[in-house]
Amino acid sequence: MGRRENPIAPCDKALLALARWLRSRREAAGLNYTQLARRTERVRWASLPAGESAKCSADTLLRAASGAKGVPRRKVVLAYAAACDANLAEADRLWRQARYRQIQAAEPLKEKPKHIAYVRDFADLLLAMVDLYRKAGCRSYQDLEDLSGGDLKHSTVWRVLTEQTKRPTRDFVIHFARACGLRGIALREWAQAWERAEDRRTGGAKRPNSRGPVIPMNRGPVPRIRGSLVDGFYLDRARNPGGQDVWKLSRSGVVSETALRQRQEEIALGHRVLSSNELVAARSLNSLRPPARAIPAPRASMEGSPPQGRPQRRARAS
Repeated sequence: MGRRENPIAPCDKALLALARWLRSRREAAGLNYTQLARRTERVRWASLPAGESAKCSADTLLRAASGAKGVPRRKVVLAYAAACDANLAEADRLWRQARYRQIQAAEPLKEKPKHIAYVRDFADLLLAMVDLYRKAGCRSYQDLEDLSGGDLKHSTVWRVLTEQTKRPTRDFVIHFARACGLRGIALREWAQAWERAEDRRTGGAKRPNSRGPVIPMNRGPVPRIRGSLVDGFYLDRARNPGGQDVWKLSRSGVVSETALRQRQEEIALGHRVLSSNELVAARSLNSLRPPARAIPAPRASMEGSPPQGRPQRRARAS
């Protein structure tokens, strides 16, 4: 005989929605908590680390859908949903909402964060990053490092979120937003927010690109074009552990003219953003393109008669 399920305890509306959804999925699957616990021994999902089991006891699963002990762990919620053959993305979304409201109630932010489209300086950007981190469920810093594939360092994430570092790099902001679940246009908005903050910090002064061309060692033009190939030296922007900007000299790869033309068409349609290397090369190719020839006017059919389609000029009075 299955365990008896008590009514959901009074709780926050986001946690209430999560508990109701979990119970509805279990009822739809026709399982009791003992059967559900046995099924968690065999379930897996993409973000579950290799070698780690999703096994949960019946008591743990019962508490997860009771609303009495606060927001359950993410692993328990996903194991519950996977054992019921439910939508894991929906389970994760409901868990994030419940977790976010729990953290906001316990530690409210000092001020309301702005939408990323209205961020203007690094103070606004840091506040928006903290809010995004909370909306992602306040995963551990090590989890963010693992999700980014090592592009983020957990120590750097801690320094940024605790405002020990006042100005994160552009790459860090993009990797952080991606680790928090953002994709596509949302990532571009965060990159643009960093650029606005950097422009505000520098007073609108022109700043170098993250990958900017420099004069090669032989003082030739940049980029040097040999047939259909583009070559040059470039500076890669990075940040040392002390937070200072550093630049490393590197040599760009070879890009064919056909590829540059294709990428120009893609950026015109909004499907691609050219890198600094490709943009400089494309401009150079455009400058080498021969000017368009003017179409000559049609000749007169009879000598002395004006061309068709043009009004005859009146002779000036002497």
